[in-house]
Amino acid sequence: MEPHIGFCSTPDGARIAYATLGQGSVMVVPPAYFHIIEGLKTIPETRSMFECLARHHTVVVYDMRGIGLSDRNRTVFTLESELQDLETVIDHLKLDKMILFGRGFYGPVVIDYTAKHPGRVTHLILYGSGAYHGKYASESVKASIVSLLRQSDNWLAGRTQGSLLAPQTDINYLDWMMKFHLEKTTPEILAQLWDMLYKLDVRDLCPGIKTPTLVMHRKGDLFVDFKEGVELASLIPDAKFIPLEGDTHLPFLGDTETWLRYISEFLNDPVTGGKAKKAAQPAAQTSSHDVFISFAFADKDAAAKIHACLKNNGISPFWCDELTAGQDYPQLLGKAIRDSKSFLLLVSDSADNSDSVRKETTIAHNNKKPIIPVRIEDILPKNLEYLIANSLFFDAFPQPLEQYLPRLTGDIKKIVGSKIEKKKVKK
Repeated sequence: MEPHIGFCSTPDGARIAYATLGQGSVMVVPPAYFHIIEGLKTIPETRSMFECLARHHTVVVYDMRGIGLSDRNRTVFTLESELQDLETVIDHLKLDKMILFGRGFYGPVVIDYTAKHPGRVTHLILYGSGAYHGKYASESVKASIVSLLRQSDNWLAGRTQGSLLAPQTDINYLDWMMKFHLEKTTPEILAQLWDMLYKLDVRDLCPGIKTPTLVMHRKGDLFVDFKEGVELASLIPDAKFIPLEGDTHLPFLGDTETWLRYISEFLNDPVTGGKAKKAAQPAAQTSSHDVFISFAFADKDAAAKIHACLKNNGISPFWCDELTAGQDYPQLLGKAIRDSKSFLLLVSDSADNSDSVRKETTIAHNNKKPIIPVRIEDILPKNLEYLIANSLFFDAFPQPLEQYLPRLTGDIKKIVGSKIEKKKVKK
């Protein structure tokens, strides 16, 4: 499901990038502090989440002004400016009726819009949000975070935010994801946005909301305190409140299936067996691959190049994009490894310290899959050493990686062909 990307202009001349995907009644999903659009192509979990929402709806997303594909020049940071950008996208697309889905710090903006345009919003969904975020953080904490974000070297800011957003998630993945987002704007804009988001206060508007409202919040959320979600639901008349298990703030990580199911029930979307209805794809899609590629998220670009090369040369590689949000990732990844004829491991310092890579390699080792360790850095792995002790390394360094791909492809063809011949002999 490929998003359609377009642009519109605000009354003051700023360019706002938006994307649409799916079909059906319209669901507008404003940005949640970070941009969205490029993440639809770059972050598999983000794309999967939005594809799930787009099964029964035309989903509209856009990049916040100052971030991503939208105009990077920004000097005004107010609730009114955010509301203007949301109104610009809605008016540009000529949307008369819509579902509004507000997440995280952006909840106050969609609440404000709903209060001002009650006849246009059919349903209001709020996830991990609150009516006034500044109430639950001390002035010293707010000042420290804003100061940290203003630094030109944002590695520490990214690590700090990542630990709050998803404390139990693989640290290599978080570093990669935060680096990806932080590169799409400037430190000053990030600091100004954070300062603005702490000041947004719509507590006085909540009692006037008459739109059917669903409020969901994870109990262990460190980024937006669970108490904010409880207070928010209590302020909006007849709001349905759903406490969720888990501590990750990011909706596309952790248990996505549960909150997707609650949204389906709230909107009366088709539901099968208590779960959000999946796209019409055969369950066997993850089986019978020639090679499973295991990599740390920091090495995703290298993995993508190898994947493309193998596929272009008639080899069927498994790729994580084949899974969608709401599915049991560990179970399906394990099945994909067991069903693949070989296992390609990208060896780097990030991979050697990745829990997910180690788990995947353990499954391959236990199922006696041919393991092909491809070193893309000049390191000797320590954490993975016992799993690949009997495997001959394929060295793909120094860069560029492309110069090693023809030989690597040839080696994999030999291994895959050998496995096929052995199966024929057994028959």
